[in-house]
Amino acid sequence: MAPRSNILLTTSISGALLTGCGGVPARPPSVPPEASWGGQGKDGVFLRVGPHEGTLWQLEVWDRKGRLLGTGNFRLRGFAKAQIVPEEVLAWEHGTLHLKDGTWLVPEAPAPK
Repeated sequence: MAPRSNILLTTSISGALLTGCGGVPARPPSVPPEASWGGQGKDGVFLRVGPHEGTLWQLEVWDRKGRLLGTGNFRLRGFAKAQIVPEEVLAWEHGTLHLKDGTWLVPEAPAPK
């Protein structure tokens, strides 16, 4: 049987590695406190969801380093939703927010003048 101290050390190291690989990162100063972490690992983002009208949602999205990835109106593609919550985020990819249920939010083009 392994000594108790070896088991504790191994458990502590494993826990630290798991937390570092996929846990919630520290909030950078450029990310407001209202933004929540969603997604996992390198694909996660900080997300602030504003008001919506129909399938048009106001979003602000930052990466784990605090860089603004997207802001403005995003059109929901897929299933209708009453709300967007960070726990549903799968990834940010090419300017689009992908959700776990297969829906995604794409930037709405500005209306022509």
